[in-house]
Amino acid sequence: VLPAILVLGWLLPGLPLLLAGAFLPVPMLLISVPLAVALGMFGLRRVPVSWPRALSGERRERRRDVWYGLAGTLVVAAGFAVWQFIFRSESVIVLPGGGAYIQTGYWIAQHGSLPIPQSLAAFGGAHAGLTFSSTGFFAVGDSVVPGSMAGLPLLLAGAFWAHGISAATALGPVIGGLAILAFGGLTGRLAGPRWAPAGALVLGFTLPEQYVSRTALSEAAAQVLLFGGLCLVIDAVTIARTQSAAGRALAADGGRSWQRSLHWARWYSPQRAMIALGGLALAMTSLVQVGGLLDVVPAIAFVGILVAGRRAMGGAFSVGLIVGVAYGLADGYLLARPFMASLKPLPEVIGLIAVWVTAFTVAAVELLRYPRLRGGLRRAFARRPLRWLPQACALLAVAALVALAIRPYLQTVRGPATGAAADYVALLQRIAHLRPDPGRTYAEDTLYWVIWYVGFPAILLGGFGLALLVRRCVRALISWRDPAGAARAWGLPLAIICAGSAAVLWYPAIAPDQPSASRRLVPLVLPGLIVFAIWASAWLVGRARDRGAGMAATSFVAVCCVGALLVPTAVTTFGLGLTHSGKGGALQATADGLATKQIGAGEISAVRGLCASIRPDSSVVILDRVVAQRFLQVIRGMCGVPAGSMAGQPAAEIATVLSGIGAVGRRPVLLAGRPRQLAAYGGSPVRVLDLLTTQDPHTLTQPPAGPWPVRYVIWLAVPNGFGAGGA
Repeated sequence: VLPAILVLGWLLPGLPLLLAGAFLPVPMLLISVPLAVALGMFGLRRVPVSWPRALSGERRERRRDVWYGLAGTLVVAAGFAVWQFIFRSESVIVLPGGGAYIQTGYWIAQHGSLPIPQSLAAFGGAHAGLTFSSTGFFAVGDSVVPGSMAGLPLLLAGAFWAHGISAATALGPVIGGLAILAFGGLTGRLAGPRWAPAGALVLGFTLPEQYVSRTALSEAAAQVLLFGGLCLVIDAVTIARTQSAAGRALAADGGRSWQRSLHWARWYSPQRAMIALGGLALAMTSLVQVGGLLDVVPAIAFVGILVAGRRAMGGAFSVGLIVGVAYGLADGYLLARPFMASLKPLPEVIGLIAVWVTAFTVAAVELLRYPRLRGGLRRAFARRPLRWLPQACALLAVAALVALAIRPYLQTVRGPATGAAADYVALLQRIAHLRPDPGRTYAEDTLYWVIWYVGFPAILLGGFGLALLVRRCVRALISWRDPAGAARAWGLPLAIICAGSAAVLWYPAIAPDQPSASRRLVPLVLPGLIVFAIWASAWLVGRARDRGAGMAATSFVAVCCVGALLVPTAVTTFGLGLTHSGKGGALQATADGLATKQIGAGEISAVRGLCASIRPDSSVVILDRVVAQRFLQVIRGMCGVPAGSMAGQPAAEIATVLSGIGAVGRRPVLLAGRPRQLAAYGGSPVRVLDLLTTQDPHTLTQPPAGPWPVRYVIWLAVPNGFGAGGA
């Protein structure tokens, strides 16, 4: 839980200071450090001696098992962070898959505020055709608004303060390692501490997890908050259950004094602070990505269960949720409103779902206050057909997986056939020699994306574990009996994983090229399937022990289960295969995956050279559309000079902009991708950037293999009459 606590300690004061335009190093350190210490005292003050188990034949873990699990998870997380650091992406040039977070974080670190001014005065005022929007940034009024939530840029700003661009590019691997650590903690709580390193290892080998951890993307930070928050909630309900059982036993022996002590402990207890902190961490994922709002919706029903069970923790948990959601909404509608508007109708749909879930939960809690109604429901659930409800829900979960598997044979999902997204899909189809169909979203293939990255055995083991867990949790809910306490621990994670995964697998809402589209699988789908599969593996080991299997046999079962998860994952990640390219046509092993490939090498030095060629008194006008999309915010932010785009505009209007720049005493600079785009304005074009590097592949119908080459070229010219030279 410590990674989530540290992230909360930074984000809680960060957003208010950013809204006030005062996100500066001194106030942030003076507030965030003591706050992180205080949150750590609440979140780490108490830890359960053990967590509930519902595994057949599972022996109670010994103390050394817990320490072995913790040490193994730390080793896996540290190894993952080092691995991703070695092959980290520089990602300062803005592309659809990355770069925007780095640029936003750089601007916040330098200026401490948002939005970004367009600096119209540097161009002599507004002009027809002069635009300031680019990939990942919206031009609104006289400002430029980032097209993302502020959570990750706030973290990146702290890295920029610490050690500049080097620390910022290293932050992705660090957060990725913390996400692996948090997931190992969740796996240990739900499947047993000895299984925590296995879960962390399998997740760390998945290509999507490595993809979001090598560059500045928000999914790994969302995982830290999500998994850490779930760990805090599990710890709180486990401690509360233990204390409640002990308190009732003492009250039976000691009379009213112990009853009063039990009542006092319900309202003033460390677990209330822990569960409030857990709810805050879960809801603060909405400050990192909008999908975090949807992840919180199942937590509303969990609040109702706590309240119906007369748990004082329900109020504390709801307070944490409300504060976290308020942060996300404040960020979305005060700092990133154009971004939220571009997602319509998703925010409105999430809000509508939340309202209905809240209304249903409140109604259910109020109705359950009547003893006669509770008794009637208990008797109804004990009779047929309602007593078969747990089995029906388990079959429904399996049926959902089967439906996703056959969905491509029954449905072809299409969206608008025109627009930038459709043009992009059509381009990728032509590159892959596919039949042109620009309206396709490939959303029907989402389960096969999962199979690409973790293999079919993970679907089988995970589906089996999901069915068993759904049956157990539903049975505990309708009978209101959970002797082992396992349903309480699994209830909220199971609901959040199932709801979030169902939404993503049905409609991922992203361009379908891989590995970029695999980002949607990272927060919940892949971790959820892996933790279900790990739990099923532990269940199989327990069953083997139940039937008299010895240590060697049970260890063999465990190794086979983990190997079934790990081997297909490694095959895709490393691109393992065989080819006939050897001498004499002999088979030769190949490893053409992205696991050991670096993306975007040389971008930082290339951007530094570009900035060095532009004088501080310049106003930059970009004439090439592609250059504008990729470099407009780079020049505005890292080069520190006003920049706008006149791509595709008539020469007369461009001349008007140049005259306006000269009229205010600044030096107009033209940038383009080819020298002939600058020929009409005089001056001597100079090539100021020429970078041959690599980018992520873009595939539609197969898992990604090696990186694709990409070349960035920028030419600079100073129009006649405004001086010559670039530096």
